[in-house]
Amino acid sequence: MFQYVTVFALFLCGINSQIIRPGKCPDVPVQENFNLIEFGGVWYEAERTPIGFEDGGSCTKHSLTPLSNVKLHVLISQLLRESGQTRLIDGTATLNDKPDEAKFTVNLNLGPESRPTPYFALEVDYNEYASVWSCSQVNENTYAEFAIVLARSRNPSEETLNKARNVYDRNNISRKEFQKVDQNNC
Repeated sequence: MFQYVTVFALFLCGINSQIIRPGKCPDVPVQENFNLIEFGGVWYEAERTPIGFEDGGSCTKHSLTPLSNVKLHVLISQLLRESGQTRLIDGTATLNDKPDEAKFTVNLNLGPESRPTPYFALEVDYNEYASVWSCSQVNENTYAEFAIVLARSRNPSEETLNKARNVYDRNNISRKEFQKVDQNNC
């Protein structure tokens, strides 16, 4: 019975493509002295866990434009492999509670599946990479998470990627499901 309730809860929450884990969302530290203005600009997805609204795409780019000292406009562009068309997803990211703490609520315009989603910038090197993670409690015994390694370069060095990956490792966030995002022929 528990399995059916969990699956139904996941369906209602629109979490059908995140990684589902038993337990509670871990308490993970985020970037200290976060600077929203420096975080703005162009980021390329280097690696990520599966995220349903990005299925079938490559060349994923996040353009973040500060709207205030606590809010960003988010524009995600992605090349759809099968059709060759560009998919655009826009929305906002608003800092929670403390402006220097890297915890966001992200609202992407995904139609009826849109839900406010927590995003945490675990560590940011404003010139090279950002290790981003999201965790949502589905019920008292289950949580859903996803992670994205963002890079300022479309094809970051292995050294840069290792710095970003180490953030997840230090915080006991599994990278088993990470996938490389195709940034070739963009």
